Amino acid sequence: MFNTNKLRSKISSQGGFAKANKFLVEFLNVPPIGFRDFELLSITCENAALPTRSIQASEKLIYGTSYQMPYKHAYGEISMTFYLTENMITKKAFDTWMNKIVDPITGDLGYYEDYTCDIKISKYRSTSEDVNTDSDYSVKLLKAWPSIVAEVAVSHSAGGEIAKLPVTFQYKKWLESSRLQNSYSGSAEYGEE
Repeated sequence: MFNTNKLRSKISSQGGFAKANKFLVEFLNVPPIGFRDFELLSITCENAALPTRSIQASEKLIYGTSYQMPYKHAYGEISMTFYLTENMITKKAFDTWMNKIVDPITGDLGYYEDYTCDIKISKYRSTSEDVNTDSDYSVKLLKAWPSIVAEVAVSHSAGGEIAKLPVTFQYKKWLESSRLQNSYSGSAEYGEE
């Protein structure tokens, strides 16, 4: 039988429901793009998401009823939105980063190692006051790069709203922080060469 007191007790024993408003995005080992203030990106990131991981399957039929059998995992893209400052430095930084991936004049592709970085996304408790405390959950996107730097909406009727820059990132894979603490350093355990 449903019991609200039991529900409250169970949720309270786990610290309550998670709130989505305390998070931090950190850009690590970013390639040289003429921009160094990645703390500004962390502070001005309006929203992000914890990443998706899916298991792909194919149909198997040996005898009788067919069934789905997993054969690999896949990772989805991540979208983030950044508030822009008056000097548009964040937009300029992402434009330069995109230019390192594909040269806008020649169309030449850059080297993968020259435009990828790691991105750490940490989720904190609603009672946390300082990002120096341990996060409850964090992931690291490995070998991330911006695939879409979207339009910045401008309008005379915007009424002084802050301009925002949506950016979509692709990445090789992501690992949860407890896996990272098991000494990720490009080891074979994580499929890195």
